[in-house]
Amino acid sequence: MDASVVKAISVLKLYRDSLRLATHLGRKSGNVEALRSEVRKAFRANMDETDPEKIQTMKEAAFRGLGNYIFVEAQKMAGSEEGTDGEAN
Repeated sequence: MDASVVKAISVLKLYRDSLRLATHLGRKSGNVEALRSEVRKAFRANMDETDPEKIQTMKEAAFRGLGNYIFVEAQKMAGSEEGTDGEAN
């Protein structure tokens, strides 16, 4: 992903998207509040950061994490549509 795209995404949007993902994952596993609490804790731990380079690095890491999850879920969906008959020995 182009760094300029990540730079344009606000920290608030990443926070909200991360909370939405935590809610989604929590519903699947039964621990919504624990996951949302971890997201809040991670963002609060860094909320006083003022170095633009560090902020950009943290935003890129958060963006990659969200993107990785979306990729994994897309792969699962594609696999379920194709079936699993090619995997058995």
